[in-house]
Formats: sequence, C-alpha cells, structure tokens
Amino acid sequence: MEAHSDRDLIWKELHARPYVRFTGPAHVFHFAFLSADGFAIADHAGLNRLRQSMGLRPTYETARHAIYTAAVPHLGRLVAAWERHTDFLACTFFLYDLEIPFQPFGLDCGSFLPDGFFQNFDAPPLVATRIAIGSRNEMPHTLDGLTPLFDDHTVNGSRVMAGRAEVFSDYRVHADGFGRIAIVVHQMSPQDLGRTVERLLVIEDSYHLALLSLPLARKVKFDLGQWEDQLVRQMEALRRAESMEHKRAVLDSLLELAAEIESLRAKVFSQFARSADSILLLQGRLRELREGKIEHILRLSRFLMRRLSPAAQTHRDVLQRLTQLSQRIDRGADLLRTSIDLNVEEQNKRLLESVNRRARLQLELQHAVEGLSVIILAYYTLGLIGYVLKGAHHLGLSIDPEIALAIAAPILLLLLWGLIAVIRRRLRDRS
Repeated sequence: MEAHSDRDLIWKELHARPYVRFTGPAHVFHFAFLSADGFAIADHAGLNRLRQSMGLRPTYETARHAIYTAAVPHLGRLVAAWERHTDFLACTFFLYDLEIPFQPFGLDCGSFLPDGFFQNFDAPPLVATRIAIGSRNEMPHTLDGLTPLFDDHTVNGSRVMAGRAEVFSDYRVHADGFGRIAIVVHQMSPQDLGRTVERLLVIEDSYHLALLSLPLARKVKFDLGQWEDQLVRQMEALRRAESMEHKRAVLDSLLELAAEIESLRAKVFSQFARSADSILLLQGRLRELREGKIEHILRLSRFLMRRLSPAAQTHRDVLQRLTQLSQRIDRGADLLRTSIDLNVEEQNKRLLESVNRRARLQLELQHAVEGLSVIILAYYTLGLIGYVLKGAHHLGLSIDPEIALAIAAPILLLLLWGLIAVIRRRLRDRS
C-alpha cells in the first residue's frame, strides 16, 4: 500500500505540474547544470539569494519544481522556472509582455539576470539555449530571412503542433555562448505555446545528455584494442605454457584482466543506459511535436537523429565488444582451469598408484612377517613343550622328549598357520 501511495503522489505531482503560459513575442533563456556525482548543483540558499535579488514571487513550489514571477522595469513580465532532475538542474527564464521593441535574439540575458548569477553553481552550464518567439509579422519565416538570425549557418526546421507553428534551429553554439531556436507562431493558445517550448527544451537537454557519454565511449573503444591485444598475448602464453607455474601465472593475469573489464563494463553500462534513456525521452518529445515537413529544410528530428544515431551505435558497439571480450576471457580461463585440473588429476593418479604400490609392498612384507611369526611362535611353543617333556622324563615317564618334539613340530606349525589364517579372514570380512 505504501508503494502504491508514493507512486500515486508522484503521478499527481507530474500531472498537476503547470506549464508556463504566455503569448508572443517573447524571449526564453534556458540553462541546464549537471547535478549528479558531485557536479554543479544549486543549493536552496543560492536559490533564495537569486529570488531576493530579482524580486521573484513564487506561484508554484515543490521539492523538485518551482515557478516564480516578477515584473522587470522597462522590460516586461519575467517568469523563472526551476526544476531538479536526477542528472541535472534546469533554470528557464521567460520574458514576455515586452515593454521594448521585439528583436529576435537581440536581448542580452544580463539585462535582467543579476551579477554573479552563475556563481550559484559549481560549474558552467551544460546547456545554454535561447528561444525567440514571435508571429509571422514579428519574425522572419522564410529561409532567406531566417539565415541571418543564425549567423548564416545551415537552418533546420519543422512545422509543429499540426502546423500551428514553425520551429527553426541550427544546433550550434553562437558567439554569445547560447544555442538558438526560433518559433514562428501562426495560431496557438498560451497553454499550447508553453507546452511546445517545454518540449523543445526537453529535446535540447536530452540531446546534450545523450552525447555526454560519447567521450567515455571513445576512450573505452581505444582501450579495447589494447585489451584485445593483451588477451591475444595471454592466449599465446597459454598455448606455450608447459609447467603448472606458468599456467597459474597466465590464469592470474586473465583473472586480473577480467576483473578490470567487468568493473569498467559496469561503469560504462550505467553511463550508456542514461544516454539511452535520454534518447528515448528525446524521441518521445519529438513525436509530441507532431512535426511536418518544410520544403527545402531538413526536419529537426532528422537532423537530431542523424547526430545521435552514430553515438548510439558507438555505445552499442562498445558494449558488444566488452561483452565479447569478457566471454573470450571466460573461455580462456575455462580452458586454463581445465588444463590445470587435468594436470592435478594426473598428479593425483600418479600419487594413488604410488600409494597402491607401497600398500602392496607393505602387504607382502606383512605376509612375510606373518610367516616368520608362525615359525617363531612354533619355536617358543616347542621350547615350552620340551621343558614339560624333559620334566616328565625325569619323573619316570617313558617318553623320549626329542621324538615327541619331532612329532609335535609339524602339527604345531599347521595349527598356528591355520589360526593366523582364520584371524586374517575375519579381519578382512569386517573391513
């Protein structure tokens, strides 16, 4: 019941979370800061300082999402949205109801952001994007008119939301440090406009997060070649190894290499899983935009997936090569263990044969000793009988001791031999 309750609360919060509703013309400035594993993170004290310095008033606040509003003199209405995600922290500023003439990408964020804004964070932003929003009368909507807004770079664009707006971008970082997105609105409600901007910003964040693990993939891909060469050398050493010491040394090297690869594989899998999740989120937001083709312009989704597909393929290739390398090491280690086990079994076999030979020798020696013991027992017994017969002869009995002993000797030997045979058989039966 508790798990269902937590899930219901999260579900309600996601659906109750408001979008920023506004009308054009407008300027949007968006920043995303890494916030996991010790990267940049804004604490509540820094957020409170920012609110006080900008005169922001809360209109919606939760532990992970907040919206503030303020009136900026001589500029217009400012709405600041703050959102904490698992991997990053997002800050977005919407400036609309402008009191100044609207110029696409002509407003400097320093005109409303306080000095030292970025000092609230431990690192520069991963994503810095600005969006210019206007109607056809306020924004150029032809390719020739849009190109100067993007410093003459190649422009990509799509019709979105069933043709109610057009979105353009070059997906480049410009001299001011921002990426640029232009939205030409035909007919769109403030709520739909806010949702469209939110989807575009999620696409922008997901695009950069998906590429975040690419340097790691390239480094691992380079290291994989060295590990594969090392595995080849180890397998060659295994082929040449003859003594147990050499084989155990090769096995220790293989186990050390396997442990290193498994450790890296766990780290790489975690990073690549995050990138895969970002790509899935990006694809979902692209579907929600309901793109349409603009003649002579590459669609946003086509451009993004062209850039992301090689990265995703690199991730898959690295994981596949790591898996194959791990399997090859396991097979080599299995072969080596089998060889060592066979050698141990051969040594045990030789040891058992040696033990058996010693047991047989001991048994033969025991039989010889038993034969001697029969003679010795017979000798001492005959001696005792001889004393008795000599005593009887001196007492007047007509007995010749020597003749009696000669007759008793073979009989006594047979009796003693039979007795020892009976004792040996009973012991053998018990065992």
